[in-house]
Amino acid sequence: MTMKHFYITTTLPYVNADPHIGFALEIVQADAIARYQRMLGNDVIFNTGTDEHGLKIHRKAEEQGIPTQEYVDGYAVKFGKLKDSLNLSYTHFIRTTDAHHKAAAQEFWKRCEANGDIYKKSYQVKYCVGCELEKTDSELV
Repeated sequence: MTMKHFYITTTLPYVNADPHIGFALEIVQADAIARYQRMLGNDVIFNTGTDEHGLKIHRKAEEQGIPTQEYVDGYAVKFGKLKDSLNLSYTHFIRTTDAHHKAAAQEFWKRCEANGDIYKKSYQVKYCVGCELEKTDSELV
């Protein structure tokens, strides 16, 4: 049987609150898939981590009177502890504030820009910070 290669990732939750059952469900399901593929003899890379950017996170840190990086560091520890408490088998825990992630994201951006895949443009939008989405007039109450 030929070994297959699998790349599994979860969403990277915002660290503006403690881990909750919804994320636990997602990561346990991803872990089950990773373990099954390993059991079949396949090579598996399984990533999870935390998204540590965004206006909500910055505002939460301000509310607590601490620097944003200090704020996200505390939550990253809480999310990292899920590995032991849920007996997870992920191979990489990625933080979007890590130097390696920042460098990779910047390189990706540069390549997309060089290919003409992204461009700068001004436009007006109604933005909901709480849900982190653009809103249309029909969605406003």
